[in-house]
Amino acid sequence: MNKPVPWFSVETGAEETARVNQVIASNYINDGNVTREFERRCAEVLGVKHCVGVTSGTAGIALALMAVGIGPGDEVLVPDLTFIATANAVRLTGASVRLVDVEPRRFALDVAKAEAAIGPKTRAIVPVDVNGRGADYGALEALCAKRGLELVCDAAEAFGSRFQGRPLGSIGRAGAFSFSANKTVTTGQGGMVATNEDAVHDRLRELKDQGRRHQGTGGNDLHPVLGFNFKLTNLQAAVGLAQLDRLEQRLEGFRRRNRWYQELLGDCPGIALPAVDHNGGEITQWTDALIERADAVEAALTDDKIGSRRFWLPIHRQDSYRQADAGFEGAIGASERGLWLPSHFSLTEAEAERTASVIRRVLTGRA
Repeated sequence: MNKPVPWFSVETGAEETARVNQVIASNYINDGNVTREFERRCAEVLGVKHCVGVTSGTAGIALALMAVGIGPGDEVLVPDLTFIATANAVRLTGASVRLVDVEPRRFALDVAKAEAAIGPKTRAIVPVDVNGRGADYGALEALCAKRGLELVCDAAEAFGSRFQGRPLGSIGRAGAFSFSANKTVTTGQGGMVATNEDAVHDRLRELKDQGRRHQGTGGNDLHPVLGFNFKLTNLQAAVGLAQLDRLEQRLEGFRRRNRWYQELLGDCPGIALPAVDHNGGEITQWTDALIERADAVEAALTDDKIGSRRFWLPIHRQDSYRQADAGFEGAIGASERGLWLPSHFSLTEAEAERTASVIRRVLTGRA
């Protein structure tokens, strides 16, 4: 009987246990010195001046937008192909969402369509680095400069990846990361906002801690501006620090995994493996594929106990944002054909071969 192959799975061990136990022994489990250490380590990885830990990637996007002045009455451009959290984060600020189609090979915001979508209330663009693939930042930065728009990046899936040598999440006024369970680095739930601007950093500190720029007592503290509670705890940060210690090992594993699938499926009809710019530092969390018979391939993989995950539905097909399909051809095509192949940290070459064999059998009628 074939052993199950997970699509993705969390890996923790003795290092996480030891760090969490240290936090528990300290009797200070809230947002504190361990969180500050995690923020410093993340800033070093990303090459930015500041990182601020928050409760989730969704919160990170919302707080980053608030920190640059986005709020009620404003409109924000969001790509149609992304996890719904990107759009929901905009709504959390009180701003409205304008959905824009994506280009079909890298699944990133179509910059020409974004420019055409800009209206009198448009104040910001939130590009999404889908699966660690950078958007066209040269064009986006030029567009935002020309039209006076804020650029806040959803780098939730891009920790450790680069676009043409630039760390994703370090571009624009701020970038937000997710540390949820299916990410390269996880804290269970949690997120991080990166910025090189002191003023944005200071406002983020206030927004995530009830208007306090510096850690308070919970008693007669001053709260000079509006803020909320989006703190990342020492317990979560302890797990993240242990995960960071294995970051380079994991990134190299992702590169190796992508090479295996390219060798195994690069010549298979009916499937396209979008290119990854490893020379520019780009790294995908999961191996993505565009497949002509995605439903049949997914079903065959499931029958063989091999995990996979379909691309998201376009946001415009979700009830909270429902629109007609016209103008979203890129997102629809990618969603209907897109499948993330098994990409767990301990994936073996034999598991990749078994996966490729099932896909070939479906698409060609032979293993």
